[in-house]
Amino acid sequence: MDEGQLLRMYDGAFEPWKARLAISRIKALGFAEDDWPDLMQDLAVVILEFEYDFARSNGATEQTVLYAVINRHLLHRMRNLYRDRARFVEYLHSRGIHDDGSYLGPDPCTETDYGLGPDVEQALSGLSRFDRDVATGLAAGVSKAALARKLGCEWNTVHKAARRIARHFRAAGIDGEDL
Repeated sequence: MDEGQLLRMYDGAFEPWKARLAISRIKALGFAEDDWPDLMQDLAVVILEFEYDFARSNGATEQTVLYAVINRHLLHRMRNLYRDRARFVEYLHSRGIHDDGSYLGPDPCTETDYGLGPDVEQALSGLSRFDRDVATGLAAGVSKAALARKLGCEWNTVHKAARRIARHFRAAGIDGEDL
């Protein structure tokens, strides 16, 4: 849902400047666009309950006070989001799983050798040792991040090797369907 759709949803619920202020704070704090509708729903309640009291505002405008209220609410939501994310990462680690989905310990999956066709074996023989290791790892379903750790290099190095391997296989007349 984009900004215009959100503004239309809350048209008439409260002044348009308040909706624009809320959306601008959501965007400025970097929330994912998928979260905007839920955040706006929360903020609509905050905005509707908000009562500006000039006597208690120390000279601040209604917009300045509402800005602070919206910001405080969004920062609270953000803290909860990261707390929950940290708990999830702890849970993954307790199960032996890295953040990227690869396993901390030995892979619990069993390996099955289906054999390779002669054309694939010939194409593999034309690769450097490093590229062969990357190709066999990727074919076995190992993530690029896990391969990089295993091979002692950066993720980007494995990514570049995968692109090189794909070009090599295409040049040999082998596409992904043949593998």
